[in-house]
Amino acid sequence: MKYKTIFSALLLMACSSMALGQDEQTATFSITLNDSDGVPVDNGVFLFEPQFEVEAHQMPHQEPAIMNQIDKQFEPHVLVVKAGTEVTFPNADNLFHHVYSFSPTKQFELKLYKEFTAEPLRFDTAGVVDIGCNIHDWMLGYIVVTDSPYFGKTDSKGQSFISLPHGEYTVRFWHPQVEDEKAFPSQSIAVNADTEVTWALGTTIVSDDGFDSGFGDY
Repeated sequence: MKYKTIFSALLLMACSSMALGQDEQTATFSITLNDSDGVPVDNGVFLFEPQFEVEAHQMPHQEPAIMNQIDKQFEPHVLVVKAGTEVTFPNADNLFHHVYSFSPTKQFELKLYKEFTAEPLRFDTAGVVDIGCNIHDWMLGYIVVTDSPYFGKTDSKGQSFISLPHGEYTVRFWHPQVEDEKAFPSQSIAVNADTEVTWALGTTIVSDDGFDSGFGDY
């Protein structure tokens, strides 16, 4: 799987493992992500690729995947799904949107529609899909498609909590504002107890407060 912003920054704070009473089969991997100024970073995606055979009962449940359109923005800004998941694109705005992607991972077009949900689209190929609107150029969203069922996305506090079966993993990282040389290298880790890690990016992240939609209701 190829991600354009996965590699080459330093892991500044190594993990500290603590047995916190979880059952012997799974552990919680807690991540705090900050930028180089110490500001929490949201929409940071962490992919945990197991280096072992995953049993059926260890597979996490995939929540319904929705990329909404609210106040002329995609919500969520970043959506993470396992390959093979269907994504719906409801339009909560009382105006037309024209959703599309030219990304090699998934190319599609949902022509002009408003106040209803278009037919869901299936995302089968791992990679990053850039989403746009042909009418509102500032609307940008991202769908990260992964072959692994284990992934997390940081919230407004820069935190993510991922339940993982014990074992060896390769960890990969992606963020829409992070370039190759400023992201994290691929990490190999062993998970055998509840673990807390703090990672710091080698760059600052500009807060995305949305576009000033002073162009009327079109």
